[in-house]
Amino acid sequence: MKLIALLLFIMIVLTLINGLVFMKKLIKLQKENNNLLKEIANNKSNDIKDENAPMPHTELEKYKTQFMQNPYQPPK
Repeated sequence: MKLIALLLFIMIVLTLINGLVFMKKLIKLQKENNNLLKEIANNKSNDIKDENAPMPHTELEKYKTQFMQNPYQPPK
């Protein structure tokens, strides 16, 4: 019975050590990720128009009204 208790205790201790090592690596990766995100945020300029940015609402409304004036006619 003492042998089983000893093995269970060893398993618990090893599991806790494994969890601590994993959390330490996770915290390190999160800090690195935060630093990279800060660098990206600082380098991004608001003056330069991003090509992948969403279309402004005014342009979208303009295209919508043009489409409603000349609706799509499928080819015959």
